[in-house]
Amino acid sequence: MLCEHQHYGGSKGAPLRTIKIKRWKRGGWEETLDEVAEEGLLVLYISPGSKITFVCTPKDIKEMVFGYLLAQGFIRSPDEVQEYREEWDFSVGFPGEVVRVEVRLREEVHLPKIETIWSACAGERLELRGLSPFCPQPLFSPRDLLSLPTKISDHVQGFRRTGAYHYAFLFDANLNLVAVGEDIGRHNAADKAIGKAFLCGIPLRESILFTTGRITTEIAAKAVHAGIPLLVSQGAALLGAVHLARKYNLGLVGFLRGQRFNLYCGEAWFKT
Repeated sequence: MLCEHQHYGGSKGAPLRTIKIKRWKRGGWEETLDEVAEEGLLVLYISPGSKITFVCTPKDIKEMVFGYLLAQGFIRSPDEVQEYREEWDFSVGFPGEVVRVEVRLREEVHLPKIETIWSACAGERLELRGLSPFCPQPLFSPRDLLSLPTKISDHVQGFRRTGAYHYAFLFDANLNLVAVGEDIGRHNAADKAIGKAFLCGIPLRESILFTTGRITTEIAAKAVHAGIPLLVSQGAALLGAVHLARKYNLGLVGFLRGQRFNLYCGEAWFKT
C-alpha cells in the first residue's frame, strides 16, 4: 500500500498550467493549448540561521523537507525535528507558489548561511557523517528488478502530460510500492519519496529506491544516509556515484530497461 502521509497545504496534484502556444507542424504554424509544469520556491530556514532555497514542484513539501534532512544526514528520526512551521505565500512575484518552512532541530547543524538549490541539481556539498558501509545480504533477484518498471506505469501521468517531471519510487522487501516522489528536480523527487516513507515509519533497510533520472553522486549519498541498500535507475550512473557506492557497499543499478540492466556495485545484494 502506498504511503501518503496526511499533510495538507499547497497543491494536491502535480501543479500544471494550461497556456496558449504555437506549434510548428506539417510545414505551418497552428495555435493550440499546452500543459506546462509549475515551478515553486521552497525557502527552508534551519534554526539558528541557515537558509536554503529550493526550486521545486510545490507539493508534498513537508515530506520533501523531512526526506532532505534524513538524506543529508542531519536527522535519523522524525522526532529530532522539534519544531516545524510552514507558511504559503501566493503574493510573491515568482511565477508559482512560494512556501516558507522553518525547522528547529534537536542538534544544531552547520550550513552556509544562504544556499540556493535549483531543480536540476541539489548542490555540491556532500558530507557523509560518520557512516559505515552496508553489510550486504541477498535480498533481491535479478528478476525482481526486471519487474519494477511494470509497477510504476500508473504513477507517471505528469511526465506523460508534460515531459517535465522526475520520479522516485520506494519499494519494500516484498516489492510493494510504498512511496512515490514527483518533482521537476530528480533530487527533490528522491527526497519526497524518502520523506513519505520516513514519516510513515516504513523501514528503509531492506528497500529499493528507483529513480527515473540519472544517478548522481548526491542521489547515491542520499540513499546511503537514508539506509537504502539498493539504488536503481532507468538511466546512467555517473562515475562519482559509482565510487561512492563501492566505498559504502551500496547496490547500484543503471539502464534498467526491458530484460537487462547494468550492475555497477553490489552483487552480494542479489540472490543467486
